[in-house]
Amino acid sequence: MHDTVTRLGLSPVLSPDDLRAIALQVLELSAADTCQARVQHVATGTARVAQGRVRFNDVGDRIDLEIVTRFGQRNSVTLTVNQLDRASLRQAVAYLDRLAREQHGDPISLVTPIPPRTYGPNTSWKASTVSAFAKARHEVLPTLVNPLLNAKRTVAAFAGVFVRSKAYAEKTGLVVAGQDTDTELTVTGWSADGKGSGWAGQAERDWTRLNPEFVGSEALRITELAANPVALEPGRRTAILDRAAVAQLVYTIGGEFGIGLCSSPGGVLYNKTTGQPKLGEKVIDERLTITSDPNDPDGGYLPFNDQGYPLIAMPWIERGIFTHIAWPTYAAAPAGIAPANDPPESMRVSTSSSGGQMTVDEMIANCQEGVYVNRVAQISMLPAPGTGLLTGVTSGGCFLIKDGKITKSIKNLRFTASPWYMFNRVLAMGETKRAAFGYAPWHGGWPIAPTLVPPVMVSDFNFTAMADAV
Repeated sequence: MHDTVTRLGLSPVLSPDDLRAIALQVLELSAADTCQARVQHVATGTARVAQGRVRFNDVGDRIDLEIVTRFGQRNSVTLTVNQLDRASLRQAVAYLDRLAREQHGDPISLVTPIPPRTYGPNTSWKASTVSAFAKARHEVLPTLVNPLLNAKRTVAAFAGVFVRSKAYAEKTGLVVAGQDTDTELTVTGWSADGKGSGWAGQAERDWTRLNPEFVGSEALRITELAANPVALEPGRRTAILDRAAVAQLVYTIGGEFGIGLCSSPGGVLYNKTTGQPKLGEKVIDERLTITSDPNDPDGGYLPFNDQGYPLIAMPWIERGIFTHIAWPTYAAAPAGIAPANDPPESMRVSTSSSGGQMTVDEMIANCQEGVYVNRVAQISMLPAPGTGLLTGVTSGGCFLIKDGKITKSIKNLRFTASPWYMFNRVLAMGETKRAAFGYAPWHGGWPIAPTLVPPVMVSDFNFTAMADAV
């Protein structure tokens, strides 16, 4: 499909109006009391380089339609299909309705009141990214890798473009649809001795905002610094974490704003004394604020979730104070909570103007002794729900700082940390920008929702062991 449409300069995915029409066809065909249709069309173009050669250059799309039907209060049934012609839809809906009639439960018709739904604008779709879809991802590769290849360094790189349309409809009369785009560039280089590595990346909704020249040159700069790494004794140390490292840690905590984990004893956002969430209490450094907003100019996202409920701008933590809990819509109404909102997948961690900002170079100049961490990897959550506790390893550049200067490249270190603990040990912070994550679909898919963070200098970062990784 997309070879034809991209030649014509059109989108590689069906429009929201097209998907809305498909969803409405499903509702028209179903005899069930309750019927929901969610349909998504995703196209990705990815190119990857390994050992100086293009190893993968692919473009593809996937369209999925999920149908849920239910009669009365009987159990619902679900079917996912990708054949969307009228005859196939008729056959799928008839089969699903028949299964739904056979389910256990009360056959009495169920009427569920639907709260009013107001949606904000859909701003995460960038036409420039769509026009770049057909070829830009592989045309940019030489710019990314040539700085390292010219220095005779081993290099790996990734360039990706993502385009999506999505629609949801149900028999209550609700119909909502939207579209978004995303892009990412990453480069990893290895030092001449093969013992150190340097990484750089950038992620943007808008392809034209990417700067491949900077990403390639930055990867080379860090790679050259990473040569001849030495072992460093683990322990609690002052750490300067660049944006990519901070984002990898922060990305894991979005679900902890949900009412379930907020009400879980042992969680950071739970007050053991009152037996309630810590609403109105200080939970992190007062210079930090955490928000999410579908219309964030750098971190926006679709203004509705998979159930068609609106997603709205929300301040989760304001100047260190925990201000809002995420409540699912079905639970918020009976509890008298308004507005409902999902736990954030996309977050912005911003700093107050009174807190002052430093560049990473200024942090290094103000650090007597510590560790600079360019990026982290192999993140996994530890079995301590609500605490944000996780483990991982430094990656793509790790350096010893003494007397305000980087003095040595050091071998990678394993750490155990929590973003909550980290944000209570802040010594300095920088400007908030979106961070790149890298292509790792085996860790939750690609792309990862925008995460906007500052670089930070923190005390007592817990490096637990040396890691045999490059």
